[in-house]
Amino acid sequence: MKILIIDDEKSIRLSLKINIKKLGVTVLDADTGEEGLRMLDDHDPDIAIVDIKLPGIDGIEVLKEIKKRKPSCTVIMITYLSEVKLAVKAMKLGAYDYLTKPFSLDNINKLVSNALEYSKIKKKLKDTPQEEGTTLIGKSKQIEIIRNTVKKIGAMDYDTCILLQGESGVGKEVVAKLIYKLKFKDNNAYVAINCASIPKTLQESELFGYEKGAFSGAQTNKIGLIERADKGLLFLDEIADMDLKLQAKMLRVLQEKKFRSVGGLEEKTFQATIVVASNKDLKQEIMNGNFREDLYYRLNIIPINIPPLRDRREDIPILVSRFIKIYNQKLNKEVASIGDDVLNMFTQYNWPGNIRELRNIIERIMIFKEGSTIEIDDLPAEILDYIDVKDETQDSYALEVVEKETIKKSLDKNNWNISLSAAELGISRLTLRRKIEKFDLKK
Repeated sequence: MKILIIDDEKSIRLSLKINIKKLGVTVLDADTGEEGLRMLDDHDPDIAIVDIKLPGIDGIEVLKEIKKRKPSCTVIMITYLSEVKLAVKAMKLGAYDYLTKPFSLDNINKLVSNALEYSKIKKKLKDTPQEEGTTLIGKSKQIEIIRNTVKKIGAMDYDTCILLQGESGVGKEVVAKLIYKLKFKDNNAYVAINCASIPKTLQESELFGYEKGAFSGAQTNKIGLIERADKGLLFLDEIADMDLKLQAKMLRVLQEKKFRSVGGLEEKTFQATIVVASNKDLKQEIMNGNFREDLYYRLNIIPINIPPLRDRREDIPILVSRFIKIYNQKLNKEVASIGDDVLNMFTQYNWPGNIRELRNIIERIMIFKEGSTIEIDDLPAEILDYIDVKDETQDSYALEVVEKETIKKSLDKNNWNISLSAAELGISRLTLRRKIEKFDLKK
């Protein structure tokens, strides 16, 4: 496996490089964010260790780029104690963990070893074929309404357009697949395309296909996704990112049920159920000139609005139970329960990434979980930080004084060893670091 170190301090890079090489991995290093990103593209590392304070592109921007270019790369941030708030922000953006300067080699080895194991398990899960769920999980009124609507669509012997709207991660594709499952047989096509993932210059040829010689590089005929979806279901995700010129052609296809491939002369017929999805407000996109109003009304025959997870918190315990069961099977674990205090935190958290974020967090916890019960110490920084911020507004000044004094005494007693003090206080290392920052404690 490969590890990339990005830090402008040569001594830190050298120290990390010498120490990490002992773990039997290939270690690369860069002194700027720009150079680090070039090495990311060239060498495809499994783990990146990134300093938050870098010349030029800072560590937060480097993290964002890594997650955009190589989402599977596990990122560890390096920071000084006074910059812990930035480290917490980094973890919300997808960082695995962080190191505070000065750090011990033992802590580095333990953290990097855990990150290597995490990367290996993630790769194993990724390489294992997984069947996407086609079940709407939940007992909330909103989910029951959607479930009933989908059942009615599935019972119709009629092709129409369905518009799914909701934030990223709410489960729009699950709804699309459920419609297909109820409405069609296995020999009917299910074709999905994410409009945001295809350059606008290629969207037309992907949808409509092309004839040999239609443009430079078109050496054979290619069947488009629309033709492949004939007599089945075509799912167009992130429809707001479809090219405006292509939107006009798509409108004609929906109205006349005919299309031409790029460079083709013959019109082909087309009949399918069309499901489109967007995490953007299409009416606002119309006002901004990014989406055709006539196409919107053609697509919006059956609208389904999928609520964010924070608006159906009663479904969170059911989803948690489902995901624990899934990862017990995938990881050969025996996690049997989740603490009531943890479940309470889950229901308080706002879940900006919705169901996708909840599933990812359960997966992350389960990869390292050794016991049978998920406890508070298993929770990631984003949840602990969010709950702490909420609790801080309710704490009295007297309680804060006592807490500050208790933490200071423990740190002095243990010569500011974060791990020992955290264990003595009964809190996680991350929580202790956050308290140190909050109370502005100094050695």
